[in-house]
Amino acid sequence: MNKMKLSIQKYGQFIKFCIVGASNTIISLAIYYFLLKLGIHYILASTVAYCAGIINGYIFSSSFVFKKERNLVQAIKFIATYLSSLLINLLILYILVNGLKISEFLAQLMVTFFNVIYNFLLQKLWTFK
Repeated sequence: MNKMKLSIQKYGQFIKFCIVGASNTIISLAIYYFLLKLGIHYILASTVAYCAGIINGYIFSSSFVFKKERNLVQAIKFIATYLSSLLINLLILYILVNGLKISEFLAQLMVTFFNVIYNFLLQKLWTFK
């Protein structure tokens, strides 16, 4: 039991980040899927869905994960991190869909796993440090 408590203390912030990330992912993937079904191009659908996740993520990352008061500098850093992540997301998504012929939805799922680590490290070490 003590080892579990130590693990939660040690990895608690990352666990919380993953919880928030899961909610972002669910929101983003639902919007992405819905937009694809409406016939929206996958790049535009991914961009719109990702932006919805950014809004959700900032609200919960600042208050629940990193427990910092929101301010303009922090918000700019948060948005910059996620916009850089979005650009990487779109590039890899394009390569997977057009180059490797992976389905648009599966490709987005694959890219999401990379983004979790990338975003956590930048948020922890830069935005909310």
